[in-house]
Amino acid sequence: MQPRQGQLIRNIAAVAVIAVACPAALGAVAMLGCATSRGMNASCAMDGLFVSPFLLLGAGVVAALLVTGRAGLLAGLFLLWAGVAIGMTAILAFAYLVGNLVPIDPVAAFIAWIWFIAPTALGYGIGRVVVRLLVRT
Repeated sequence: MQPRQGQLIRNIAAVAVIAVACPAALGAVAMLGCATSRGMNASCAMDGLFVSPFLLLGAGVVAALLVTGRAGLLAGLFLLWAGVAIGMTAILAFAYLVGNLVPIDPVAAFIAWIWFIAPTALGYGIGRVVVRLLVRT
């Protein structure tokens, strides 16, 4: 395999990691019992505040470790954005398949976008710093 093709596969894998992490982060809230036993309430949402960001942060770090080499900051941020966009679309598709439609309005979509992209971007930044430090030593 040529190095360029290898990097392309790693970039695609980074997008896939982030895309899977978005529904997984939302699923973590459901696994805590929000959707089943207690119902969706403020207490349950607060439980999700502690689980979801760590999943997304970890996905960002893994993506940064995958996107090493010549991928610049803008390319990495584009991959990050693409992964979150695919993940959020997957959440809508899963909700539709289950029959629990998610109401969409521009404000809620923007808030959800920030909720998913902020910890993922932070994890990506941490991962890139770690990679840079390891390369120097």
